[in-house]
Amino acid sequence: MQGFILKATASTYSHRRPTDRVGQQVGSRGVPNRCRSTFNGKRVSNHQSHRGTAPPPDEGKYLEDAFWKKKSLSGRQITSTEVLRSFGNDRTSLRSGFFLQKLCLQNILHDNKKVTPDQVIQEFNREPDWHNKYKLAIARFEAECCLRGWTLHGQQVTPEAVVRHYQAAKAILELERFKAECCLRGLLLNGQQVTPDIVVKGYQAANATLELARFKEQCCLRGLLLSGQRVTPDAVVKDYQVARATLELARFKADCCLRSWLLDGQQVTPDAVVKDFQAVGATLELARFKAECCLRSWLLKGQQVTPDAVVKDFQVAKATLELARFKEQCCLKGLTLNGQQVTPDAVVKDFQTAGATLELARFKEECCLRGLALNGQRVSPDEVVKDYHAVKATLELAHFTAECCLRGLLLNDQQVTPDEAVKGFPDSPEGKLGVARVKEQCCLKGLALNGQRVSPDEVVKDYQAIKATLELARLKAECCLRSLTLNGQQVTPDAVYKDFPDSPEGKLGLVRFKEECCLRGLALNGQRVSPDEVVKDFQAANAKLELARFIEECCLRGLLLNGQQVSPDAVVKGFPDSSEGKLGIARFKQQCCLRGLALNGHRVTPEAVVKDFPDSSQGELGIAHFKAECCLRGLLWNGLQLTPGAVGKDFPDSPEGKLGVARFKGECCLRGLRWNGKQVTPEDVVKDFQATKATLELARFKEECCLRGLSLNSQQVTPDSVIQDFQAAKAILDLARFKEKCCLRGLSLNGQLVTPEVVVKDFPDSPEGKLGIARFKAECCLRGLALNDQQVTPDAVVKDYERGGWLLERAIFYALLALHGRELNGNYLDNQTVLAAFNQLPGDHSSRQTRYLIQRLKQSQQYDEINEGQDRLQEAWQILNRVSIKDDEQHRLQCILKFMAMHYELSIDHYKVSVVQVLQSIKTLRRSFHNSRLYFFLLAHCYITRQSIDGRKIHKDQVMQSLQRFPEGSKLQHALGFWFEQGSCEANIMDELLFELENTAAPGIDSAHGY
Repeated sequence: MQGFILKATASTYSHRRPTDRVGQQVGSRGVPNRCRSTFNGKRVSNHQSHRGTAPPPDEGKYLEDAFWKKKSLSGRQITSTEVLRSFGNDRTSLRSGFFLQKLCLQNILHDNKKVTPDQVIQEFNREPDWHNKYKLAIARFEAECCLRGWTLHGQQVTPEAVVRHYQAAKAILELERFKAECCLRGLLLNGQQVTPDIVVKGYQAANATLELARFKEQCCLRGLLLSGQRVTPDAVVKDYQVARATLELARFKADCCLRSWLLDGQQVTPDAVVKDFQAVGATLELARFKAECCLRSWLLKGQQVTPDAVVKDFQVAKATLELARFKEQCCLKGLTLNGQQVTPDAVVKDFQTAGATLELARFKEECCLRGLALNGQRVSPDEVVKDYHAVKATLELAHFTAECCLRGLLLNDQQVTPDEAVKGFPDSPEGKLGVARVKEQCCLKGLALNGQRVSPDEVVKDYQAIKATLELARLKAECCLRSLTLNGQQVTPDAVYKDFPDSPEGKLGLVRFKEECCLRGLALNGQRVSPDEVVKDFQAANAKLELARFIEECCLRGLLLNGQQVSPDAVVKGFPDSSEGKLGIARFKQQCCLRGLALNGHRVTPEAVVKDFPDSSQGELGIAHFKAECCLRGLLWNGLQLTPGAVGKDFPDSPEGKLGVARFKGECCLRGLRWNGKQVTPEDVVKDFQATKATLELARFKEECCLRGLSLNSQQVTPDSVIQDFQAAKAILDLARFKEKCCLRGLSLNGQLVTPEVVVKDFPDSPEGKLGIARFKAECCLRGLALNDQQVTPDAVVKDYERGGWLLERAIFYALLALHGRELNGNYLDNQTVLAAFNQLPGDHSSRQTRYLIQRLKQSQQYDEINEGQDRLQEAWQILNRVSIKDDEQHRLQCILKFMAMHYELSIDHYKVSVVQVLQSIKTLRRSFHNSRLYFFLLAHCYITRQSIDGRKIHKDQVMQSLQRFPEGSKLQHALGFWFEQGSCEANIMDELLFELENTAAPGIDSAHGY
């Protein structure tokens, strides 16, 4: 029920448009409705019957129109003072009151000062009209002040006061409209909630059929109950038909189409919506809807709606502001107009033409946060703040200041503290909600407010005070998933389940929570949430994109649907035919390619992935990141190895692109890959990170240089300098993790060794920090390090993992205890206990289980436990064979098992494995650095043991020649060549072969131990 501008006469109920920025309403003077009043009536400057008795030509109206349209008269701009002066001959102060009211509501200065609500009331009272219409005008304005949380005479305007004034003015319809707003906003009247049933009765008594239909539409959209039942879309359609509100009906059907709601049991098609808008001659609504179809990649009459076609429609409707908004979306989404990208400068020009100063400020904020350049320069946060100050956009300014705080952006060269962020919000319902959301983020990120940590209980109280039921439910869900306590107790999934409101947004939020429970293995009502149940709920909510993404997760994690593993083909089919769906398909195919999953029975090639990315800036950046990943993994492109220099050229010349290049260069430096024939030096990487002002990325890179012994500017990077960099970036968690590494590696800080106590103290009191402490205590336990002068026991570590709900970490710890021969609760862990711990988790963990058994197999051979080794090898083989859809890692593990069977002279399925069989198995793998290692070690094994392949002996040059599969001069090539040249004996081939299992961050490996 938003989108009203106060009017002195009875007005029709203005229809609320969808909340997206492309679809918001625009006023006749190019002012968006969100800058106007949010309650009662239409335009305030067009009150012909209440503007006194000045005979035509009306100079006041002429000047006022020129003022709002920003037209110059006699070569100069009309000021607000001149407009008010022109109303001087009026017999009443109604017109001047309305003019001041509009200045007040739109935060427009008068005489370089802000117009206060008290001034507006004073002006209405200055020269009352004989018919007491000024009383109705005052009542309407006071209603607006009440809804905005503004003060009059130093006090908040209460709903009860507004009701009394409407009753005194005998404005029955206005009174019912205000009650409807109280109902929708959760405002109390006489200490009680205004229920939808009360509002309906009031509208029926006033015989307001159109208002009644509009209110029931809001109930339908928000999931509010009438007479104990949900309002169906069909019921809303029927009410609009009774009221003969054809335009409202067309708009509602458009909403149903955009939300994928059914009418008469069928989907509302875009073509049907277009037909309805055309029938009522709604050219602007039609243009807006076609813009939505364009942005969602929907078809009209079987064809894509092009951005160029939408632009023409907005031009026909003479909707300059809507056109500017649409071009903004094209710019941000990377869509082309007339074959060219829409630049931020072009968008700025269009907003300036439309006189949309607030919209322009919002767009510049987007440019600032996304790193987009205007006039060749990045938009600074200070510039955004200046623009918001200029248009008196207090709420937007507060939200942006909060963003700067949470993202670490500087204002006036200083960090924005949470205290400063909170102070900026106005004392209004929207401002209070903003404060609560900032406090929630402080709570979840461990940021201090007023010198103290923000507790979840404090945030809960704030949400309860403003009756933000959806936000409250989401917070409790976060507390549950992050193991945060409320009132000193853990939040259970069952408690969260009850708190989500019975509305479309609430139901979708509940499904998302159930999805998380399913993926994490949490129980609801004593039972695990099955993937099938989540799928059913997403289908009921008509959330096609969310459903497709969940099915994708099931496929990648190995979760079963209908008792079967989800195939990649099924995932691709599930994505909707929209821009988001197409991008989702491209990203999923990328995952299939990188993981080695087959689509339509064939491996997904890098070339095929690139074809699916959209032709946009977002797609261009996605392709560059993907090619960089292929280069680092050694995947072939058109049969050739990708070179870093060529990949670097694919990154777009944008802030995101430059940061991508810097990160890629960092990886090339650490791996020793050449860039255009030259080694990438640490100095090169540091320079690029500094140019992009990526302080955290720079600190992380210098951390790697420190730990790997790389020099920077001819000097070793010291742990102390890394600490300083993390402190400058305010990266508390990274800082604690680095101190952990210093402790475990025996590195000094400030000339002293880092003790375990210091490490634990430095981890933040957040879910991530608590997990970091638990992992560190596990390391202390395995290494025998004392914490607070006591040994960390395995039992204590397991309790920490269980308390936090980190069951995967517990399973990994079980595996490490077994491999290290440590007791748990007085007993040694056997293989079945370890494997069962992984089986308790949702999804497929066959790779982790196999890697564990491989290490156990190696141990059994070291102690000549041949029978045990045979059993472990066979069990690992069976675990992998049970997986119906295998990825690259599982195929590689099968090759390693065959290699070990050959090496240790063990059998698989009662058959011995020959060198030729191992070679054939390796040849079935994709060409990559991981798989090339296997080929190298097989040749080395044959050379050292003097075994032949197909009757041919392996010579030393063949082994060295196989190193050409790796980039020339890379650290991997050098390390393998050095190992072989040193005349390594056969005994340590298996150690070197399995080295990647423990130290390579391959997909699916979740810890430093390879599990």
